[in-house]
Amino acid sequence: MKYHFIVISIIAILSACSTKTKLERGAVPTRSKAEIYQSLVDRNIDFEWFSGKAKTQLETPDESVSGTMNIRVKRDSAALVAVTKFGIEAARVLIDKKHYTVLYRLEGVYETNPIDKLSKVFSVAASFEDIQQLMFGNVILADSSEMMLHKDSIYYIADAKVDGLLLSYYVNGYTLALDKMVIKDTSGRVATTIYSDYRRVGKHGNIAYERNLTFPFSNTESGNINISFSEFEINVPKEFKFSIPARYERIN
Repeated sequence: MKYHFIVISIIAILSACSTKTKLERGAVPTRSKAEIYQSLVDRNIDFEWFSGKAKTQLETPDESVSGTMNIRVKRDSAALVAVTKFGIEAARVLIDKKHYTVLYRLEGVYETNPIDKLSKVFSVAASFEDIQQLMFGNVILADSSEMMLHKDSIYYIADAKVDGLLLSYYVNGYTLALDKMVIKDTSGRVATTIYSDYRRVGKHGNIAYERNLTFPFSNTESGNINISFSEFEINVPKEFKFSIPARYERIN
């Protein structure tokens, strides 16, 4: 199991090539800035617990791998991710506010790193608060006063800066769904997430079951990961099982 597959998968859920929304016809409705901003506010769902199961496919210049992830998050506490391949658990990851630890089951080794190392793998802020929201499918949301709005094709695009990052939210003018989000950092690196297959989860609202992330892999090359959820539960407490076997060797 490659390091990039595990860590980038976490960030991506931190986060859909085929769009499953229906084709809209007719003129795009006129939307105000307040209406677009409210659609983003409404999209970010408050939660205490969430769990889910998702298939993942990672493509980079170095590797092409796939697997299944089971995710559990207790808000403001911890996140647990188990990665399986061919029905066998290949890795288990525990993330808290200060560190993340990866158990590589097939190799019998593990590593522990400070949470800010995730920022070096991917060009977004990587506090635990950010990670738990992005895993769930919520987005970093700027203040309305900081947003500039313009229209392009069927999209209303809201641009804003947050902590030095340029964020662009592509809101579908017909459905008011967030179809795409683009993040650009101060070095000019760009990460794009496409959201699709929105489904209502209980009384909580609509969640994007499919997410496709294109991210900077090197100075000249990009990588891509597709996340497709098959299960998603909100506010159903789950048990966290994580321990480091005595025989495992630390590799960092």
